[in-house]
Amino acid sequence: MAKLTKLPELAIISGFKGTIDFYVWKGQPCARRWPRSPGHNRAPAVQEGWPAFSYAASNWVNLPQEIKQLYNDMATGTKKTGKDLFIQSFMAPVWELSAQ
Repeated sequence: MAKLTKLPELAIISGFKGTIDFYVWKGQPCARRWPRSPGHNRAPAVQEGWPAFSYAASNWVNLPQEIKQLYNDMATGTKKTGKDLFIQSFMAPVWELSAQ
């Protein structure tokens, strides 16, 4: 990431499309290399986590609002959301969750 004093004109930004990503982060104009997909090959550990993540994400939608609110309350004061905590509970052993 490179911090800029100001964003360039739209014509310049358009000319670098696909090469440089211009954006504003917390009020600071920035530029970075255009984000690239890591491709189709994923590490085996990442692939093993997909079913648990998919299951958790789809179940969050179906949770009663009262349960969602309890997760949101637990997330208060952290950088996570209630949904993050819910999904993480499917992805990590319990002893790892308590250490964060």
